[in-house]
Amino acid sequence: MTDRWLPSHLTRTQLEERRLHFLELLETQAHSTQELAEFLGVKASTISTWKHRLRHQGSDALQATVTTGRAPALCGEQRETLKRLLCEGAQVHGFPDASWSTLRVRDVIGRHFDIWHHRDHVRRILHQLGFSRQKPDKRALEQNPDAVATWIQTTLPEIKKKLAAGATLVFLDEVGFSLKGTVKQTWALRGQTPVVLGKASWDKVSTIGAVTTAGQFFQQTQHGAFKGPDVICFLQHILTHVPGEIVVVLDNAGIHKSKAVTAFVTGESRLSLQYLPPYAPELNPIELVWAYMKRNILGNFCARTLQELKARLRVGWQRVRYVRLPARLLHSYLPS
Repeated sequence: MTDRWLPSHLTRTQLEERRLHFLELLETQAHSTQELAEFLGVKASTISTWKHRLRHQGSDALQATVTTGRAPALCGEQRETLKRLLCEGAQVHGFPDASWSTLRVRDVIGRHFDIWHHRDHVRRILHQLGFSRQKPDKRALEQNPDAVATWIQTTLPEIKKKLAAGATLVFLDEVGFSLKGTVKQTWALRGQTPVVLGKASWDKVSTIGAVTTAGQFFQQTQHGAFKGPDVICFLQHILTHVPGEIVVVLDNAGIHKSKAVTAFVTGESRLSLQYLPPYAPELNPIELVWAYMKRNILGNFCARTLQELKARLRVGWQRVRYVRLPARLLHSYLPS
């Protein structure tokens, strides 16, 4: 035995492994106490202690014991109560908004159970209760929840019936892309905040787009806002490329309900419109396409001119079609 026991840093499992290895070496009766101590990296008195354990408790005495650790300050019942309190919402507990911060949770624990944890321990408790840090979905204050619930319970099933009968479902919307760009997180050396250059101008281009249940994606981008005649041209484009019955789901924007658009739809037997509840963009999956473009295509991108912005958008439209993003979005929106 010429080498010392490895590794130098021992975990609880490795400490047990060293003791069991000592047992194997002891059974050979070929080494003295000092030799065993030097090889295993312990004192001779430790070897004597292990031998004493073996004589009085047997070989199991060298196995790792089960440690229970310190008992939690909050018992199981209290933790379930805490979970219920948090699910009630922060505003119920006197906070000015609905967000839960670590310090707010700590305050709730202290007020209800008279236990004041360190904020790091509060994070561990939250993870154990099934909570995680998330970016909230934004909802319009003007939204009518009852109208949204009614639409989901009544209109959406009717749309799905038409889809099952062979109709193509189309989600349509407009969006603007500005020269100001979108800033997103990036890696940088700690303490050295990166700088992203961008135009201070609000010049922008507008895009009208649509995704279909067949996985198709259509878009038209121009400088300036869209008007009723532009919507009609885009609907004609969809009619040209999508066969059979078409149901277009769109919001309540004025250009979608203009007399010209209404008259055009009335004259097209293959085409019908279904309007979403007011202030409910989360019901339109194409919003996720816009978010994908702003985050993954335009994120930290500095366009100096509208031509550069439109060129970058063309790259994004190709990527949206390549990854078949519309089909993936609609699969989750309209489960079979």
